[in-house]
Amino acid sequence: MVARSFRIAFALGLLLVLSACSLSGENRIRRPLVYYVRDVTVMADASVPYDLIKGIDRRVAAAIASTRPPADAERVVLLVKIDKFGTGLNARRYFEQVRFTVTAASIEIGEPVAAGTFTVNSPTNDPRFGREPLAEEIAARIRFAFSLTVPRIRTVRPPKTMSTRFASDPAPAVAAAVTPPPLRTAAPVAAATPTPVVDAVPVPLPAEIVAPVIVAPVVQPPKAKARNAPAQGGPVEQGARGSVRLDGQCDPVTDAECLAP
Repeated sequence: MVARSFRIAFALGLLLVLSACSLSGENRIRRPLVYYVRDVTVMADASVPYDLIKGIDRRVAAAIASTRPPADAERVVLLVKIDKFGTGLNARRYFEQVRFTVTAASIEIGEPVAAGTFTVNSPTNDPRFGREPLAEEIAARIRFAFSLTVPRIRTVRPPKTMSTRFASDPAPAVAAAVTPPPLRTAAPVAAATPTPVVDAVPVPLPAEIVAPVIVAPVVQPPKAKARNAPAQGGPVEQGARGSVRLDGQCDPVTDAECLAP
């Protein structure tokens, strides 16, 4: 009796599990689709954080740009609509959970050609990582469903350098970084007030410092002689000729004929 009841309970539990799996798998893209995806748009209400929407759009757009267009594939655009944003259940109650719908609309006819609903849980609840891991989980589901390529992360390597310094040489000195002085703002300039003019009072110098004043004689320039002016000076200055007798017979001062030749 007990064994029969156990078998019945086991069968009912199995039926419940299968029904839950069938309901959760409804409207899902079961195999990767091949389309020429041209663009993506992410839509959500005000309850969804903006950084999560931006992270999904950036990752899916990078995957579209890095995917080579398949030959003769239908051109579509993707519409990602976030239906619910919250937390999980039971063991996932501390992890964020998102349910979203992806619709591929044809560019030629403007009608949906594929659609799928997904439920994604964040792989971590560490607040240091933000919502980037959750955005990566959503973008990974979209990339798999529409055969998009995972974008490669470009790593920039430092350039190779060649040195001619020997191993025995001392290490080159590294100059210390000079910190520029902080900028100082100029003080406001006050209105200029006129400065009173004060006459300087001469200060008498001591006698030891005062040098004696030497007055140079004034030399008058020679005056020009007027024309036909009488000659001045003695006979010698006038060009006269004479002779002096040394016999003492006459006096030239009193006798005008004493100097006659």
